[in-house]
Amino acid sequence: MKIKSVTISDSANPPGQSDVFFTSFCNDPRNQHYFRGQSQLCPAQTVIFRQDTPAEAAYLVEQGLVKLVRITSRGSQVIVGLRRRNWLIGAPSIFLNKHYSYTAIAVLPTVLRSITKNVFLDLVEKNVRFSFYVHRLLSENIYGQMKRIEETSFMSAQERLELLLSDMIQNQEAIVSKAPDRFSIPLTNQELAQLLAVTPEHLCRVLKGMEKKGLIRRDHGTVIVTNPSGLPQKPVD
Repeated sequence: MKIKSVTISDSANPPGQSDVFFTSFCNDPRNQHYFRGQSQLCPAQTVIFRQDTPAEAAYLVEQGLVKLVRITSRGSQVIVGLRRRNWLIGAPSIFLNKHYSYTAIAVLPTVLRSITKNVFLDLVEKNVRFSFYVHRLLSENIYGQMKRIEETSFMSAQERLELLLSDMIQNQEAIVSKAPDRFSIPLTNQELAQLLAVTPEHLCRVLKGMEKKGLIRRDHGTVIVTNPSGLPQKPVD
């Protein structure tokens, strides 16, 4: 069975105090000159930047979802993560003065705010609050990866998928200001299996189990969440 699209998110929980700070920092008129224009809405499938190109800017995800995709030395494509609201993508490459190590693509309609490399590094060096936010954000990235490894060890693939779907739907609800009655997002079966750390064959079994529970239905290769309220709530750390 070939799966063409599905709904998923593996992002870590959004920042707490750093979320509050950065929102106020971005909205403060005194700081508008740091950013390249206003926030921009990128349609789904928009390529934000490409792997192995110079890192000229970092991008704050204000709303939406971005997937990070890497082409390996063997030519295969691997999805290395998903990033949602309040994440700065591209920052590690700027810190290390390297090219972007992955391609960033909007999965949902996504609102971004960009900040150039030189301005970003200047703020990190001279603005204590901004520097604290960035250090906190990168630490949360590491923490989130550790949590993902932990969840892979003690939760079933179906449990992980249900939690990730719930998390993603909550993020979508924040964008459209209402709870969706159905939900589908294009990700390939290969990407989904990689995110769940399972084989495509096991993924098919997981989806079949969710379909029996009445949580999803499959329509011409598209996986649709038909009962969002039936998904478990993502626990708060």
